[in-house]
Amino acid sequence: MDMPSFDPYDLERLKDTLEGAVRVRRPNEFYLWVQGALQRFLPHETLVCLHGGATVGQEGGVEIFSRAVLSPALEASLRAPADQAWARLRGLWQAQGRRPCAHPGPDTPADCAGLGLPGGSMLVHGVDESAAPAPCLFIFLGMPGLPGPREHYLAELLLPHLYLAFFRQRPGTQPDVMPAGLTPRQRQVLEGVRSGKTNAQIAVDLQLSPLTVKHHVQQALRKLSVNNRAEAAAVTSAPGWGGRP
Repeated sequence: MDMPSFDPYDLERLKDTLEGAVRVRRPNEFYLWVQGALQRFLPHETLVCLHGGATVGQEGGVEIFSRAVLSPALEASLRAPADQAWARLRGLWQAQGRRPCAHPGPDTPADCAGLGLPGGSMLVHGVDESAAPAPCLFIFLGMPGLPGPREHYLAELLLPHLYLAFFRQRPGTQPDVMPAGLTPRQRQVLEGVRSGKTNAQIAVDLQLSPLTVKHHVQQALRKLSVNNRAEAAAVTSAPGWGGRP
């Protein structure tokens, strides 16, 4: 996915958005971040978070964060079909290669019929069952237009921050930002990545070959379920990494 162009003002706002996600600790802080900083890059009316229950029959939940006042009937319809939504929306997302999945408005798409979702453009992205503490789908409803390459890129970029912020504000479900599968060497390499060092610089620091460092980076990215060094740096800057409070 090609990186879209950002002017200096956009880059400064993006930096503020990423830093704001790390500070989220409470539900009201998450709501303000989603309906404030995140809106600048992924404008939407309602964010539905489907967590847990990766397949029908497993325990899961629905949380809704909306800038609009939802009628009791609409809110009930959004909360009711959690298992169906996991089965169908997750299937659509998987069919897109686990990449951001967009649907046009104004009508609810036929493949989402029966889920109780309101009409309008929407964007779906998430984290699958390999993530801890739970898989999660984020559904952006009521977007002003059909999400394009820019919104798809931003959804990929912001997903780790959204995921970590969402679970930080839920009591007892702190995300595991230090997977047990990481080796001590991979953790050392990731510290270098977090500091913005190149593979060559990390190789000098750890007295390894650049090729060995590259291998460790690739393995660590896979274990962290992130796509690139920037996302790895974001995850390893979160509370809980390397003993950070």
